[in-house]
Amino acid sequence: MVRWSVLAGCATVVAGAAFVTGATVPTGPPAGAKPEHTKPVVVIGQKNGYFNMAKVLREYKKAKARAEQLHTQRAKLSEELNEMRSAYLRLQSEAQKSADAKEKQQLAQNALVLSRRIEDTTREIDKKMAERAATVCAELHDELRGIVADVARENGLVAVHAYPDAVTQEEMDNPLIKELRLKPPALQPFYLDPSIEFSDEILRRLNEKFVAE
Repeated sequence: MVRWSVLAGCATVVAGAAFVTGATVPTGPPAGAKPEHTKPVVVIGQKNGYFNMAKVLREYKKAKARAEQLHTQRAKLSEELNEMRSAYLRLQSEAQKSADAKEKQQLAQNALVLSRRIEDTTREIDKKMAERAATVCAELHDELRGIVADVARENGLVAVHAYPDAVTQEEMDNPLIKELRLKPPALQPFYLDPSIEFSDEILRRLNEKFVAE
């Protein structure tokens, strides 16, 4: 799971989990004094925010649009590949039905050549789609990061944590989801005070921005 931590009042949003509840402010030695190991001063009353990454990505209109675009692009790139696969099946069928040994051998050879073309084309398509998907992920990440930073500053948050959790009631009742919540890979709150949960606010701003564009 990815965590974002946002420093309130700062334009830079740092990816990672370096800033959490109970963040500390280091104190340095007086001028001219010898360096000493000093205990950090704990800042009391810092406020964190949280949002459900699964909910945001599922309901973010731009994310849906980009996913549909990727699906359409893959389908278009796969048209030739699907034709080759159909031709390959025909060659295999003809080779099995042929009673002529020489013809059978030739058909099998043609099928082998075509199968290699199919493998090469599949790799090319996978590579292109992986590159495009990476571009889309980077775009969505940067946009989400900016919105989260705005929400953090406006609400006086020192950190905003993203967590993955069930979105629908059906998912909440799913035994697999419950099992995952008992073995979380990272942050997995069992309870959140609504006042520090910002999924809906982040989602509203993202969708308003997308519609405006």
